[in-house]
Amino acid sequence: MNNNKKGIRSLRTKLFDLLTVVLVVAVLALNLLMPGLGLRKSLYVDLTPEGLYSLTDAMIRECSFVDDLEDEVTITFCADPDQLVASDITRLTYFMALQLEKRFDNINVEEVNVVYEPTKVSKYKPTSLSVIDPGDVIISYGGRYRIQKPVSFWAGSEEALSSYNGEYKMASYILSVTAVERPVAYFTVGHGETYYDSSNPSREENHKAQALYDLLTGRGLEVKTIDLAEAGAVPEDCVLLVINNPREDFKLDPDKLTDLSYRSELEMIDRYLVTRQGSVMVARDHAQRDDGSSRHPALDAFLANWGFGFSNAAVVDEKNHIEAEDGSYDTIFGEYSIGDDSFGALVYSKFASLPSAAGVIFDDAGYITSTFQEGDALIEAGTSSERTFMEFMSSFDSAVAEDTLESGKKILAAMTGRYQLDSYTNTATRSNIFCVNSASFFSNEVLGNYSYANSEIMALLIEEMIFNDRYASSELGGTSMNFDNYGGKFLADMSLKITEGDKGEVGFISTVLFALPIAALAVGVVIHVKRRYL
Repeated sequence: MNNNKKGIRSLRTKLFDLLTVVLVVAVLALNLLMPGLGLRKSLYVDLTPEGLYSLTDAMIRECSFVDDLEDEVTITFCADPDQLVASDITRLTYFMALQLEKRFDNINVEEVNVVYEPTKVSKYKPTSLSVIDPGDVIISYGGRYRIQKPVSFWAGSEEALSSYNGEYKMASYILSVTAVERPVAYFTVGHGETYYDSSNPSREENHKAQALYDLLTGRGLEVKTIDLAEAGAVPEDCVLLVINNPREDFKLDPDKLTDLSYRSELEMIDRYLVTRQGSVMVARDHAQRDDGSSRHPALDAFLANWGFGFSNAAVVDEKNHIEAEDGSYDTIFGEYSIGDDSFGALVYSKFASLPSAAGVIFDDAGYITSTFQEGDALIEAGTSSERTFMEFMSSFDSAVAEDTLESGKKILAAMTGRYQLDSYTNTATRSNIFCVNSASFFSNEVLGNYSYANSEIMALLIEEMIFNDRYASSELGGTSMNFDNYGGKFLADMSLKITEGDKGEVGFISTVLFALPIAALAVGVVIHVKRRYL
């Protein structure tokens, strides 16, 4: 009898030991699963007075169109969930995205640790050496995407954030990447330009612009040609106008000069820049006509109004060049511009700082000067608009201009940006013109030579120039101070700070505490059962 009892007790002991092991394993599993379950299934309550962790009705209305899309909008966070939750800066945007994913079937949220799995986001890099930082947010749809820093979803100063404007920003990015119309880059024609005609793929001369065409299509752009004299205006879908090595000038039509509605081609381009946040790229030949005059007097006069002065003399460099077979050294290396006032630094500073960054070459290039008399900026009369001339890339100090025979740094490529602030809505817009004084800068021989960084640098530049976003409804928290909901959800205590960690490398948090109450309950059950029955 006693042996039977001992056998039964021994069997119970084994069973409860097994139960103990099962409970411990279950607790460990919950430790791993519950935090994710809590985030994905919204197992939390928004206790903030501002409703920071809750989607507004306006946001739901603004994004309601996504479920009618053919594909999913993907929101990629470039860090692990515990890193995102640990930072005050990233947490709100991450939770907002999770709620959007829960609310809409066509929104998908993913987390990628770009430190350990960098190849998972390589398709979003404009160049092979571009950097996507931990904490960055990528909003993508099809082949279009936007990469944003965590702080871009906030409003306030660099020292302190005043409000969370994440709904307005996120909705704007979703609207932009899902826009039905595909943005277009247009090659101008009619002046002897070098261009790629996508409507005639068998055209022999297409190969001369193949590298530039590939670069533009690789940025998600459709590429077309346009004769402005026939079109009458720059098309609405144009995000980039390319004037590539015109051999003839932009001229007035003498038969239409008496027509008050007539606009010249250059007037159309100017209107495009001033009124529609346009972007233009120009590569011109610095060489003169036989009589010593410029080949492009009308184009040069137009560009002078935008800050560009062009030399007709080549820049050579005995120290930093590629020697040709005939012994000449007209193909020179440009020097990366990393000064605070350089547009180049804004575009390629991370690239230039890499030890593996290759050089950029300029073949038979002239130099550029600023035509703005009082420094590098021009205030447009009677407006709040400003045109700012900025260096993009220069020669090394050892370069010599053949007209003056003086050595020293010369600007080889430059950018003028037009910044306009609307005094009523307090919103800012920007237009850009990029100019290089070299006829071959966009050629296959230069842009298609992957031994150098020309293609990489131009990919970064094009991305900087073409992203004109569509904007969400201001009721989500637009950027104008005249809107009632300016800046989104204002912080109650106005004390949130931006730290160095919040700008990129965010810290870790432990998820163990999440499962501790369940673990304590399980241990209590085991102890109670053992004391009662064993």
